[in-house]
Amino acid sequence: MNKKKSIFGNTIYTIAGALVLNGVLQLIIFPRLTAEMGAEAIGAVLYITGLVSILGPSIGQALNTGRLVVRRDHDVSNGDYDCTILLFSAIGIAAALIFSRASLAGALTYLLTALLLLVTIFRYYGDAEYRLSLNYKRYFIYYLLISLGYLVGYGLYRLGGSWFFIFLIGEAAALVYVSVTGGIFRQFFRRSPNFSLVLGKGAILVASYFVTNTTLNIDRLVLNNTLGGTAVTHYYVVSLIGKTLVLFIAPINTILISYLTKDKVRIDRKSFMKYAGIGLLVAAVFFALCQIGTPIFIRLFYAELYQDVLPYVTVVNLTQILSMLSAYLFIIVLTFTSEKWQLGLQCAHFVIVLLLIFAMMGGTLMGFSNAVLIANALRILAVLVLGLVMAGRQKTN
Repeated sequence: MNKKKSIFGNTIYTIAGALVLNGVLQLIIFPRLTAEMGAEAIGAVLYITGLVSILGPSIGQALNTGRLVVRRDHDVSNGDYDCTILLFSAIGIAAALIFSRASLAGALTYLLTALLLLVTIFRYYGDAEYRLSLNYKRYFIYYLLISLGYLVGYGLYRLGGSWFFIFLIGEAAALVYVSVTGGIFRQFFRRSPNFSLVLGKGAILVASYFVTNTTLNIDRLVLNNTLGGTAVTHYYVVSLIGKTLVLFIAPINTILISYLTKDKVRIDRKSFMKYAGIGLLVAAVFFALCQIGTPIFIRLFYAELYQDVLPYVTVVNLTQILSMLSAYLFIIVLTFTSEKWQLGLQCAHFVIVLLLIFAMMGGTLMGFSNAVLIANALRILAVLVLGLVMAGRQKTN
């Protein structure tokens, strides 16, 4: 009973953290920036924050989750992961800046983009401090401080500063907090004999997360380079409620993998189907909420874009919900399969997305939206098949 209460309480803390953070972003920061900068200009901001949304979780969250899984069977040190993050960050940031050289104007923009990427990567990793110890009260404070930092940064932006301040101050506030309250960044460069194992497993997970997050943010990359900044803004706005609800599944995943790895739970086919059924039910509820909430949200916060984006509501919401469901199922599958399977499926999904966009986009936002929806549906099917097959083998073994 106490364990159930603990899980429930920790889930509330993690959902509350996501709620506060995304409430500040989606109800204050981005609506105000859109109104002040205009649809085309905010498209450029969304492009850069899209790079952040790709690299931040791809490196920071991947190694965060990887540490939770690896600790079940191996003793590792802070330095194993801190050094690995530095290595992958250097590679990732350099690649992102080279890829985006046509979209970034001026040396200062390059410098601020690189700094924002680095700080965000470490912030995504930093909450592992509280996931490892199951201290989700401090996990909530961690995300509360990011939110407060965003508000302080927005105030500086309004006083004439760069919009980069909004995100840099928020991310930095969380890192200061975890450095004071935890030890995950102590003995930063001291590695254990398992460093090579961490590096190898980390590389696979980072690659997998990178493919996933590139796919999730492909709208910003493709639309910015084909239809322009306004199309990026339109797709972003219509997907906001779906993406916000999708982000609420991350706390569930956090709790789930923390307890499954800490207690060394083994999942058979029956258990996997139970988890999948719960995920399908939650996805159906979330989709209904998206369909109700999205038009209301757009009318309230992006009234000037309402008529332009209304035709995309259903297809984009369904795309986001399927993305949520596949992320949830992947977390379950990751606890009892090799990281290589996840990477293989993610790469296949990415290729399918690109092929479908090429075949179906036809220079329109609706064509792009339909292509991504079909790709996500195929991804769900593939994850279910993998989970059933691998869970069946585990039971046999």
